[in-house]
Amino acid sequence: MVELMKVPKAIYRQVGDAKNVQNLMNDFFINTKEYIQNKLNINDMYFQIKCADFAYSSKRVNSDNRITYVEFKEKHIVAGMFETRTAFNDLQFTFFRDLSCLEKTISR
Repeated sequence: MVELMKVPKAIYRQVGDAKNVQNLMNDFFINTKEYIQNKLNINDMYFQIKCADFAYSSKRVNSDNRITYVEFKEKHIVAGMFETRTAFNDLQFTFFRDLSCLEKTISR
């Protein structure tokens, strides 16, 4: 049985090397995927990692934000991470998970 890791707390940092955040995101996504696979006895073909950028501008800052997420069966987002940038050019990484799709029967 795969043990589900806790959702990581938000990480705040100044712009710079984000390798440890990338590694944490990878571990979190893989753990979530393996947990679902173990629970439903399915393979990798049902999962995709996707990424989208959100750009916005205001009077004070032009900023790019990104969401990276795990999509299950092309309709359920089961885990993700928001990367947001503040007006002071600081980064915040916010993780989330939603396994509510496991609460109902999922057709293969």
